[in-house]
Order: sequence, then structure tokens, then C-alpha cells
Amino acid sequence: MRKRKHQKGFVLILVLAMLAIAALLSAGMARRSLDQSITVAKKQSEMQQRWGEISCRQAILNRAEILLRTVELRDGILSPTLQSTVKLGDQNFLLILSDEQAKLNLNTVFRNGDMSAVRQAVFTDSAVWQLRLRPDSRATKTNTYPPAFASWGQVYDFSTFANNPDKNYLQLTQLGERITCWGNGLLNINRADTETLRTICELVAPPQSVTRLIELRQENPGYDFERLLKEVDVPDRERRAFRKVLTDRSRCHSLWTITSNAHRSWVRLDVRTTESATGNDIETFYW
Repeated sequence: MRKRKHQKGFVLILVLAMLAIAALLSAGMARRSLDQSITVAKKQSEMQQRWGEISCRQAILNRAEILLRTVELRDGILSPTLQSTVKLGDQNFLLILSDEQAKLNLNTVFRNGDMSAVRQAVFTDSAVWQLRLRPDSRATKTNTYPPAFASWGQVYDFSTFANNPDKNYLQLTQLGERITCWGNGLLNINRADTETLRTICELVAPPQSVTRLIELRQENPGYDFERLLKEVDVPDRERRAFRKVLTDRSRCHSLWTITSNAHRSWVRLDVRTTESATGNDIETFYW
């Protein structure tokens, strides 16, 4: 009788042990299934982000000049920047398209001025951005390649920004509002603002001649560049000097893409140049 009771107790303990093992296995499988679901969702989100960025780049950056001109014709105002937002699934895309040749080119300033002129040209918020200004040691005033500054990493020190837990990724797009490191160095006379146009032109011509050119442009917005040069009252040598730094066609555009979802943000900068000394049509930077 006692033996039978011992056997029943052993069976009960065995059953409880098996139930505990089954529960642990079930919990482990559930945890593994959850982890796999999270991983799949993360991969899906990352794939959606990458394809979204690529799709936006293909749709916008390859048609940059057409889009900018369409908006200019619609609004009747020459504008170097176009901003838009797109939502794909749970991803939000902020897109900022810019004409890089409407901005102050630091390489042009470097070739026609000096480092103090470059330093003066750089707009920086000292509370966030620290100047770096490390031009390529091979760059000279007579050669256009390699450029003195090929990316923002040679202009700014990003360590302060990267280590800031409250960093605002929109601040990155402000780096390129006025200045650029890309393009052939020629400034689009029709899209550049007056301050930028004066800064570039005074590197190669006297202030009074620059003022005449600016006044003529203001009186005749959208004029053909050669027509402006023909009508402006300056010596021929100064017209030749203007041709070295000005144009009315843009062959370099950029697209900032800030992608965000409920969890985080990504920043991407694509720069497309249709005449590149390196043969690389598009340069891409990530933050």
C-alpha cells in the first residue's frame, strides 16, 4: 500500500516537472518568435526606408533642374530650393532639393581668395558647429581638382553634434543653405542672392563693376548671362573675370532626405553633378 502511494507521488512530481519543462519551452519559443517578429519588422522598416530614399532620389534628383524651373515658371520667382514631404507606410520623408550652384562655393573662394576669405564665408552656429577647415593639401589656386573642400567633414567638426543626445537632424540641412563644396565652382547669376553674388564677384573684379552687374541683373531678372555681360558697363578684362566665376546654367544639385518613423530618424545627402572630374555622378553621405 505504501509502495503504491510512493509511485503515485513520483508520477505527480514527474508530471509537474514535464509541465514545467513544457512551459519553459513554450516561453522560449514565444520569446524566440517575438524576437524574430521584431527582427523581421525592423528589417522591413529598414528596407522600406532604403527603397523610399532611393525612389525619392530617382524621382527628384535626376529631374532637379526641371522641377526647379517648373516651380519658378509657376510662381514667377527664381528659387534655388524646393521642399516637400512624402509619407510611405510608417515612414515620413522630408525632402529638400537645392541648386548647389546658387550657393557660395568654398572652393571658388579658396582659389580666388585665401583661407581668411573662406573662414569669413562660412556661416556657423558656434553653439552647435565647430569649424574644422582642413583643405586638401594637394589643392592649389591654379587647379580645380582635387578641390580644397570635398565634403562638410573638411569644414566642420561633427563630434559635438554626434555626442549631443538632443541633436536635431534638421540642423544638418542648415549647413548647406548658403555655402557648398560641390559643383564646378561657377555661381548661377540668376538664382544666387545678392550677398553671395557680390562676395564671389568681388574676388575677381572691383566693387564698382560688381555693383553695376548686380544692378543690371536686378533690372533684368532671368537675363541670359552673355547678354548681361554685353550690356554691363565694365572693361573687357572684367567681363572675362566674371566669366571665370559666373554662369546661368546649373549642373550640380543636392537632395537632403530626412526619414523618420516612430522610433528614430535617418539623414542622407545626395549630390549629383552632371560634369564630374572624378567620374562619380552622385556622392552620398549618411548621418
